Amino acid sequence: MIKIIQKTEHLLKLENEIRWLIPAVCVTGFPGILLLMILSTISSSGVERLSCKKNEPKIATCEMSTSSFMGFVKGELESIPQVKEAKFETINSTDSEGHSTSVENVFLVTNQGNVPLPYQTVKDAELFNQYIQTSVKKLVIEKDNRLSNLGLILFQSGFFVIFFAVIYFAFRELFSVKTYIFDKNASILTIKIRGIIINKRGGIRINEVTEKSLSEISEVELKTVQVHKTEHMDSYTCYQVHLLMNGGDTLCLSGGLNREEQQKMADLIRGYLDGRSPKSITNDK
Repeated sequence: MIKIIQKTEHLLKLENEIRWLIPAVCVTGFPGILLLMILSTISSSGVERLSCKKNEPKIATCEMSTSSFMGFVKGELESIPQVKEAKFETINSTDSEGHSTSVENVFLVTNQGNVPLPYQTVKDAELFNQYIQTSVKKLVIEKDNRLSNLGLILFQSGFFVIFFAVIYFAFRELFSVKTYIFDKNASILTIKIRGIIINKRGGIRINEVTEKSLSEISEVELKTVQVHKTEHMDSYTCYQVHLLMNGGDTLCLSGGLNREEQQKMADLIRGYLDGRSPKSITNDK
């Protein structure tokens, strides 16, 4: 839909009305969920480290440390003294669909009780028990998921970019503001586009300005477009205001389902260009 911004004897300024509904849904809907997934993956990426030193032949003091956000945020360092062994237990249960599942919990046994290790596995528990029975003085178990999560982040980001590219090409008219300035004094039609524009060469621009001579415009036409029924949409009729150029090109200024509104706009533009009172246009295509 296009509206009149300014109209004088020598100047006619028109601008398309922004329809934010579809862009708003696209920006706040699925992409928002995908963005949260990317942020969640980044925040959970880091290093979990269990470091142990023996104080006695079969007693060790351990420290647990974690980091997040690709290792840039360090967690608190937890000290666990008097560790005797590592144990694990398997808890069997069922999910919401009735399928059997199991969870393996690993913990360190100390004089003060059991300390759970949320990031360690049964294999780590077995490794610790082997260590406590030997003469080795130090044990370090480190789990670094940054590299594996980086691939997931790149995949999610690529999907994010592709989604917005599809949205842009499908609804690019909704992401820009077009202003048409008919200037009789300069005999020029100035077309200003503000928004994200991808030109024919693949470049991205924020603003674009083009000029055409008013003498190039041979006719103002109200065109009837029949849109056929599809699987997801019923058939309908759309009315578009076109400028026919001397070289054979056409420029679509406005479109809508209300024929009377588009007819008035076509009459207004033609009357302004002809310099006389608007008259009806009947040469529908």
